[in-house]
Amino acid sequence: MKTLFTSVVSLLVGVAIGCYAERRHGEHDKTQIVQQMVEGGESSDRAGALRAVRAIESIQSGDTSRAVQILSAPVADYYTLYTEAGSKQERRAETRALIEQLARTNQVVAARIAEFSTNSRIKTP
Repeated sequence: MKTLFTSVVSLLVGVAIGCYAERRHGEHDKTQIVQQMVEGGESSDRAGALRAVRAIESIQSGDTSRAVQILSAPVADYYTLYTEAGSKQERRAETRALIEQLARTNQVVAARIAEFSTNSRIKTP
């Protein structure tokens, strides 16, 4: 009986230690995932800020066509990746319409969309 009691207590202590260790490991994984998401967002924000700085410098130097060229790249990229025809998502459709309206009045944006479309990456569903 004493052996059975010792075995059951040892088993319960082992299970408790295992559960605790797994919980701590899961929390660590979640922390790492959140950190990677923050770093990814910061990287994206940094790229946008650098693009804006180049565009502002071009505008200040009087080279507005260069500024439009710089700013049209993310527009064309978004258009190519996320707004395929027939998309049922309302926000994508609204963004697509806005971009198409701009492309009808701005040859640089239209050319960039055409360029990105021919060199397109994988589109999202």
